[in-house]
Amino acid sequence: MPAVANPMAQAMFSTTPFSYLPLLTDGDDVVSRSGTVASGIGVLLRGTIVKIDPATGAITLPAAAADCNAILVNDIDATTATVAATVYLSGKFSAAAVVWPAALGHGAVADALRNFSILIESVVYTDGTLVKSAPMDAEAAQAKAQLDANRAALKAAEDTAAAAATEPPPPPAVPPSDSLLGYLTAEERALHPELADVPPPEPAAPTTPP
Repeated sequence: MPAVANPMAQAMFSTTPFSYLPLLTDGDDVVSRSGTVASGIGVLLRGTIVKIDPATGAITLPAAAADCNAILVNDIDATTATVAATVYLSGKFSAAAVVWPAALGHGAVADALRNFSILIESVVYTDGTLVKSAPMDAEAAQAKAQLDANRAALKAAEDTAAAAATEPPPPPAVPPSDSLLGYLTAEERALHPELADVPPPEPAAPTTPP
């Protein structure tokens, strides 16, 4: 009997210089165009979901889900100068590789992008959790709660004085069903990807036989 292929792409990370997460999941029907990012926006990573003005080519960060209509092709630094940039206008993309707008719901963003023939596909993260393209509100809240616990634990490890005075918030009782990767900020994704790892459940305390 032939092996059944896993329909989910596998999100992978590497410490090799210039190694990208696979952003495109399918090379078909990909359309791109050039534009500009205004000075002062700062550093934007490859895969950032953006808004491009079709008339002027101005690329900005979306303020609402309806603004999302493109995905950045390469890292850019517009901290002190306006820079040229290229964006994808259509295609199929990995939910683990895109950088989601921090304040916007993933489901609403994925729906808006679909109107522009940009399809965000769910993938399996390296810890076995599913990075969902359109999680339910309860799933998103659960993932954010676990991420808050991970951030607090990281801060406690970096600052022992603060850790002595502040207990990190407890993680959800049930492990999140939506991967934490999609909720990392661009800075966290670059510096602390381990924040997306879900801690294994603590072993149950041994019971004493009667």
